Amino acid sequence: MTATTAARGRPTTVHAILRQAEVAPDQPAVVDRAGTLSYRDLVDRAAALAAGLQVELDTPDRPAEPIVAVLQPRTAAVVVAQLAAWLAGAAFLPLDAALPAARLAQILAEADCRVALADESLVDRLPDGVTAVRNGPGRHIAPAPANRLAYVISTSGSTGRPKQVEVEHGSLSNTLDWYADFFRLGPGTRTAAFAGLSFDACLLDLWAPLMRGATVLLADEIVIRDPDRITATLREVDHCFLATPLAEQLLRVGADTGRLRTLATGGDRLRVWPPADFGAAVHNLYGPTEATILVTATDDLRRDQDRSVAPPIGRPVAGARLLLDPPPARLGDSGELLIAGPVLARGYRTAPAETAAAFVTDPESADRHYRTGDICSWTDLGELNYIGRSDGQVKIRGNRVELREIELALLAMPGVTQAAADVLGEAGTALLATWVVGPVNADGVRAWLRERLPASMVPHRVDVLAALPLTANGKLDRVALRAAAERRGPDAVDGPPTGENSAAGGTAVAGAVAAAWQAVLGAAPGPDDDFFLTGGDSLLAVRLTAQVRRGLHVQVRSSLLYEHRRFADYLAAVAALHAEAAG
Repeated sequence: MTATTAARGRPTTVHAILRQAEVAPDQPAVVDRAGTLSYRDLVDRAAALAAGLQVELDTPDRPAEPIVAVLQPRTAAVVVAQLAAWLAGAAFLPLDAALPAARLAQILAEADCRVALADESLVDRLPDGVTAVRNGPGRHIAPAPANRLAYVISTSGSTGRPKQVEVEHGSLSNTLDWYADFFRLGPGTRTAAFAGLSFDACLLDLWAPLMRGATVLLADEIVIRDPDRITATLREVDHCFLATPLAEQLLRVGADTGRLRTLATGGDRLRVWPPADFGAAVHNLYGPTEATILVTATDDLRRDQDRSVAPPIGRPVAGARLLLDPPPARLGDSGELLIAGPVLARGYRTAPAETAAAFVTDPESADRHYRTGDICSWTDLGELNYIGRSDGQVKIRGNRVELREIELALLAMPGVTQAAADVLGEAGTALLATWVVGPVNADGVRAWLRERLPASMVPHRVDVLAALPLTANGKLDRVALRAAAERRGPDAVDGPPTGENSAAGGTAVAGAVAAAWQAVLGAAPGPDDDFFLTGGDSLLAVRLTAQVRRGLHVQVRSSLLYEHRRFADYLAAVAALHAEAAG
């Protein structure tokens, strides 16, 4: 059975969008910081861009299924570009503009992508050999059939290099149809889009509501970095998907949810149950990229359940067929989760051996299964519990991270002779740590990795050692590495940091801010340290802000750290707020 056999009879997402433009052309489709784009405008702009794209693609060596990169800011332009790729008969490859140039070039080369729909401000991020396309003269546009590629998305792989997952239109429409039905998306419904543009959850944010005539509020970079603004946006919409760490923060504070009626979350292990009186139904979702975004969903988690354990990941959805290997002998036995059905991706692009290893055919049923590497067990209510991974792959605040890929990048650094990467702490608050041997320093290691890896794979903590500890049989002793690191922190900071690298100064405010900085990043700050270049990210910024608020009893905005990234500047800004509050 192929990945999309059961889904090929349904209209594709593109057909659904074109239909919406016919029946309700003036309905608002996408709202961004610049204004509102109607369904008519969405299709007209995409068609004009697709015409220019087809001119570029119509070459003698045109691939049967061309791939078009989409490199756009968080505006309606990204929706136009993705639809344009589909209308031109191509699949799109979503790119994150924040990725380092070397990583972008690697992803484009892996996908054999030579054409891009890139914003003018981002064209210079494209490597040589990749052509940026402009609008062209109008011509007839025909949507691709269900068994054609819809998108190719880059994800980490066990080989230490990115893998390109290929997903067909039929599989995508199958998942989006289920999502739109389950969350009752349709005309008059407003949804918010917060997921990163290069992550597959963004397709839920954008195309599930759009194929049903709903309106998408596409949050910009400023909003998605500020939990207060995220909460304010949620009050104005009916439905939203939030990555697990952000959802956990919302559930912990029990914020006013306004008109929000359903909240979906996923991407990491959910550890927080919603309060029984939370204003919206909360559903935990699970699914690997290789199974078209999601394969399970829970009922409303506000309902009474056993809250002594973590929330489950739910029951099969969208035609997904799930089984455990080995088959459980009794309830509660665990095994590796295997997925079959119309949700499956086609496989990995230009990687037949890896595809054959991950997508296996059952000799008895002839069903095609994807081996997730996730260890799960069934509950007595017919739901799955997620237990952990069977390999070295981890999640850091919702981002899929391959430790081996980080280690290979470290070992390619001049002077590094040994390297290891691991995770310290628990899901949701976990920190990525690395240990290296060689004549290097932590700042140099981070700078090397920032040029080659996504920000989510740049470690928060770097330790330079004389040698890595080994077990009695000569293998790397990861237990010893973790134990030594955890004895020192990274969150075990009771007061101001000391030593020549401290930038705290002598005041109580300086001490509290420096202690919070060290608690979050695992290292004492220097005056010129940039929070986001020394291991920080948006979620760690929230943790730092919370610690500063608690330590100084002053209302510090989360966005303050984005406005003052250097430690000395941030300290001065916090000190001014503290003095104002005291006066």
